[in-house]
Amino acid sequence: MMLSGGLVAFIFLLYMALLFVIAFWGDRNASVLKPRLRVWVYSLSLAVWCTSWTFFGSVGMATDQLWGFLPIYLGPLLLFLFGWRLYARMIAISKQENITSIADFIASRYGKSQSLGVVVSLLCLVAVLPYIALQLKGIVLGYSLLTGGGTEAATPLNAFGAEDTALAVTLVLALFTVLFGTRSLDVTEHHRGMMLAIAFEALVKLLAFLAVGLFVVFGLFGGAADLITQARAEPVLESYWQRDTPVIGILLQTSIAIFAFICLPRQFQVAVVENSEPGDLRLARWVFTVYLLLAGLFVVPIALAGQMLLGDGMSPDSYVISLPLLQGNPVLAMAAFLGGASAASGMVIVAAIALSTMVSNDVVLPILLRNRVGAEHSYERFRGWLLNVRRTSILIILLLAYVVYRLIGSETSLASIGQVAFAAIGQLAPAMFGALFWKQANRTGVLAGLLVGIVLWLYLLVLPLVGAGLHWHTGQLPMIEAVRNAAASWGVDALTLASVVSLVCNFLVFVAGSLFSRTRVLEHWQASRFVSQDSEPWIDGPGKVLLRVRVDDLLELASRFVGEERAEAAFNHYAQRQGGSLHGSQTADSGWITLTERLLAGVLGASSARLVVKAAIEGRDMQFDDVVRIVDEASEVLQFNRGLLQGAIENISQGISVVDKSLRLVAWNRRYLEMFQYPEGLIAIGRPIADIILHNARRGLCGPGDPQLHVDKRIAWMQQGTPHRSERMFPDGSVIEIIGNPMPGGGFVMSFTDISAFREAERALQEANESLERRVDERTRELSQLNQALLQAQAQTERASQSKSRFLTAVSHDLMQPLNAARLFSASLAHQSDMPPEVEELVRHLDSSLASAEELISDLLDISRLEAGRIVPELGDFALSELFDPLRIEFSALAVEQGIDLRIHSSRLRVRSDMRLLRRVLQNFLTNAFRYASAARVVLGVRHLHGAVRIEVWDQGPGIPQDKLQLIFEEFQRLDSHRTQAEKGLGLGLAIADGLCRVLGHELSVRSWPGHGSVFSVTVPLASMPRAVRSRTAKPELPPQFDGAPVLCIDNESSILAGMQSLLGRWQCRVAVARDRQEVRQLLDQGFVPELVLVDYHLDDGDTGTQLMLWLRDLLDADLPGVVISADGRQDVLSEISLAGLSYLPKPVKPAALRALISRHIALA
Repeated sequence: MMLSGGLVAFIFLLYMALLFVIAFWGDRNASVLKPRLRVWVYSLSLAVWCTSWTFFGSVGMATDQLWGFLPIYLGPLLLFLFGWRLYARMIAISKQENITSIADFIASRYGKSQSLGVVVSLLCLVAVLPYIALQLKGIVLGYSLLTGGGTEAATPLNAFGAEDTALAVTLVLALFTVLFGTRSLDVTEHHRGMMLAIAFEALVKLLAFLAVGLFVVFGLFGGAADLITQARAEPVLESYWQRDTPVIGILLQTSIAIFAFICLPRQFQVAVVENSEPGDLRLARWVFTVYLLLAGLFVVPIALAGQMLLGDGMSPDSYVISLPLLQGNPVLAMAAFLGGASAASGMVIVAAIALSTMVSNDVVLPILLRNRVGAEHSYERFRGWLLNVRRTSILIILLLAYVVYRLIGSETSLASIGQVAFAAIGQLAPAMFGALFWKQANRTGVLAGLLVGIVLWLYLLVLPLVGAGLHWHTGQLPMIEAVRNAAASWGVDALTLASVVSLVCNFLVFVAGSLFSRTRVLEHWQASRFVSQDSEPWIDGPGKVLLRVRVDDLLELASRFVGEERAEAAFNHYAQRQGGSLHGSQTADSGWITLTERLLAGVLGASSARLVVKAAIEGRDMQFDDVVRIVDEASEVLQFNRGLLQGAIENISQGISVVDKSLRLVAWNRRYLEMFQYPEGLIAIGRPIADIILHNARRGLCGPGDPQLHVDKRIAWMQQGTPHRSERMFPDGSVIEIIGNPMPGGGFVMSFTDISAFREAERALQEANESLERRVDERTRELSQLNQALLQAQAQTERASQSKSRFLTAVSHDLMQPLNAARLFSASLAHQSDMPPEVEELVRHLDSSLASAEELISDLLDISRLEAGRIVPELGDFALSELFDPLRIEFSALAVEQGIDLRIHSSRLRVRSDMRLLRRVLQNFLTNAFRYASAARVVLGVRHLHGAVRIEVWDQGPGIPQDKLQLIFEEFQRLDSHRTQAEKGLGLGLAIADGLCRVLGHELSVRSWPGHGSVFSVTVPLASMPRAVRSRTAKPELPPQFDGAPVLCIDNESSILAGMQSLLGRWQCRVAVARDRQEVRQLLDQGFVPELVLVDYHLDDGDTGTQLMLWLRDLLDADLPGVVISADGRQDVLSEISLAGLSYLPKPVKPAALRALISRHIALA
């Protein structure tokens, strides 16, 4: 009894539609699947191993030899019973490395080799295409049997109809795979809907095969014993029972089946990639084992019954459908067809997904990335582009399988095609076992072994198979004839022996290539991650910093592929685990590189991810560029955060409701229910939020108007992700504030706050404000009158301050000029020899009085500037040695004169401050120390603190009582009573230092021990520069005399010129003086050539010292050294002097400082 082709096609399409519905439901409800159901789905999906070869071909193999079918079932059964820990290891490695396919697995193990990933992908494609063609052949075979196209061997199939059927099946399976296998870009995310459909197909094919088996054993015969008895008595089967069991062949085929089970892309996809929890494997090993036992239970009975009832006129592969069909049971035959179609379609779908992932990630994508196609696209454009590549690759793969089906023809058995495909995919076995168990295995050995194995596979298996179809005589070719003869003598199938030969040669070359070739460093690192999976992965590698790669560069790169939100979340989490926060400008070490690779691996695969990350690294020629850092799973943190969030929303006073991106309610708290008083059953997980809004609108809680309009408006807000805020007054008079905000990735959070009390308080406050406003108006009029008087007083104060500033500016120049001349004359007298003792005493008193007058005037000016707020620090980075060296020059000679042991410990540490103001502070410290130290020791040094330095000045003076430590920083405060007024000054030095430290923001402190001495210190922050080595400070020495050195002095004050000429003459200098450029030119015309120029800044006729020096250098055509001497210490003047390459000396001139500066510029006698 035959069925019409239309009916069979309709039932098949109806069955495919059911699969569509199951997959769609699984995708939509993936989150609500219970763990127990998930484990069973995973366990049944492993049965994708049982393809049409198992469903139809195993009977054919049992017909040829009683136990010939056994290896297909025995291999994976032994593997899952005794070697399931191997799969557990593969799952652990894949989750750690974000593996997406078998090609990704092998490429990651052998140094993340892009070329090896391409080779493995192409090998899988070549090996699996015949296997997919086998499935199409199985479906077409069943269709032809049901519709009457294949009942008799003598009646050829309608070729056009068979090809039409295969093409239609190919397109339907391609559509299903595209819809449910490429919904997400990240292939490490699980295809819940597809896996549910595959599990359903596994049940269908098992039940169908069991139904046919039960029908044969108990429907056509009186049980298993009756069937065996009749089969043994059947003359047709006499030779069948006398055939020897090929034990060696069965063992070899079982080994090949184990290798194929481990290496088949579809098995890797369902067993490793689709695994959600490693613990699921413990139940799956028993479920899958029982499944295999049930699937193989009736193979031999169906084979025996087919030979007895159908004879040699029917293909053994068709017994499963032909027996119920020819015995008048078309429903069972249709069920058998659907079982075979399930076996075939499940394999085709999973294999197409696995192959498309490998081809797109390891072949197509690297080519496009090298050509920089779409390098600057946004994440959404890249996502659509890559998904289209995968969908196109699925369609092309299945169309290629259809082409292979056309080339195979109808004469080749399913078992032959399956064995050839198994032999091809088994070539990956040496690489896989080396990846898991042998650290010395390397890429060179794998590539060499694959090359030899594939060549032998093509020559020993494919060539004879193709040659038989084309009627070529391949039996006499070298090796082929030897393999066939050996197979015949050993009682082994020729295909099996050829497969073993290719695998053994592959393995030997793989071992030899690995032993005699150099293994790269990255391969050693990856080997330790794969082979040493039971040990704890290292937490930190060599820690090599990659060249010029910043964290924000890697963040931008990852954002293009996985989206900004996911990339930022991963980077922030990693930064927190390192004990800090995310800083985009910091240099990325290997840990950040590994994090980026792992993020991209879920989208591109490990090999392509490494290519993309490597392209972003500027140091492309590095040999040690990938120190791998393990990033632990964050599932425990995620679960903790979820519980914390739920506990938080339950304990806040606001009402909270959360909807997902499908606008369905997913979370709420008790306060939300109390506010709205919803009826029983309305609030539930998954309830569309539109239903709840409509309920509230009908109760009048959304305001006046059509309820449906309220619903549409709020749904539009949520769909657009628009934040909104509103207030509603409920019928009971309470006022509720409603705030809605979108969530990242879709969804909306609504908060409901009862602000009734707030609004009541607001109204009361408004009334109080109105009464206060009247009182404020009255007070305002009174205050305006007072403000007017205050403004007038403030204006008078401002004018007085400006007048004071002008006065101080005049003082700074007019008083310092004559004082400078007096200091020069005093110094000159001090160097005159043969003076009477009473004259020397008078000169010393005169010099001391002038120094005190200079100090008093400088202190008064500094205090005035501080009070007026005219001192603005110019912060910069400088070395402490640049600050200490001028102080050493300034105070060393003074220390020698006063008999003080001055020790300055310099440093090359760099600090951030205003050098001029900080120097003024230290000058006050040192001056104060010199005043009280007598002939004792004074020390200037530095203490290194955390992020700062403390500059300290120690003296051995009389010390300061504890109750006076704060008083000394007040103006005009002096504690010493044993010194003269001239020596003490006005008591402003420490007040100035305190004011300058406040301006600079530095901490000033003092410690003292009465009778032993004091230490004054200022704390200065370090500059953002590396710390330098402290330099050793030389002891100060007195500068020697100068032997006739020519020095030119330029000033518009004759008294200063006379004093300078007298002083320098005492120092054995040859001095010339001038007041302007004309007199300078006259001196030059007379042949005077100076070695050093001392020039005033403010000259007559608006001329300045820096301008005159530049003119003089041009005139002499020499880089003549010069010192600008001026009482004008403004910052712009100092900057101008420094830019001109000149030194600066303040007026009044200190002879010791002047002599030190001269010694720096003039060769010493």
